[in-house]
Amino acid sequence: MRARQLVILNIVIIIVVVALAGFGYWYFYNQNQYVTENDAAVTVNAQNVIAPANGKLTKWTVSDGTSVSAGDVIGVEQLPTGQTVNITTPIGGQVLKSNAVANEVVPQGDLLAVVANLNDEYIVANLKETEVRHVAVGDTVDIYLDAYPGTTFSGTVTRIGSESAAETSPYPSAQSSGNFQKEVQRIPVYISLDGKQGKYIVPNMNARVRIHRTND
Repeated sequence: MRARQLVILNIVIIIVVVALAGFGYWYFYNQNQYVTENDAAVTVNAQNVIAPANGKLTKWTVSDGTSVSAGDVIGVEQLPTGQTVNITTPIGGQVLKSNAVANEVVPQGDLLAVVANLNDEYIVANLKETEVRHVAVGDTVDIYLDAYPGTTFSGTVTRIGSESAAETSPYPSAQSSGNFQKEVQRIPVYISLDGKQGKYIVPNMNARVRIHRTND
């Protein structure tokens, strides 16, 4: 019986050692082949529609999700002088946000709507500054969206940001002891979204990226 227990124990030890070795190889391989980042999201270059002057919106024809073409008249504003001004869209695409309603008074510069072309969506991944040296423009990227688990989208690194993506000051913050707290900064990396595979993808969807390393 004791001999049998020893055999079982040895088998278990061998299995554990093989599993650990396999995991170690997998981890080492991924660390040397890819840069992976979870701090990423779908982004698009949006254009604002602004009230050209103080006045009253006598007409407003769009709402969230409305499709528009560049130059479409989506509203009419009546100025205090009685003159009317057409409000047009700067680009074609989709209204992401409509803040206006007909017959309201708006001040000059008021944000009436936000328009974007969803065909031009891309990914912004905020990489740790220690990882950026492993990334170069042209690198292939695997993109995973939380909204579509199990689906892998393809992309390419198109640009690497020239400054930190931190919302606070990039300089070290002073502590009461007189020491400085050094924080790892993040650099925005811009990645094309090469095809949507028929999926409905909108700005701000969470993403994870795996960049194929070619630059060391």
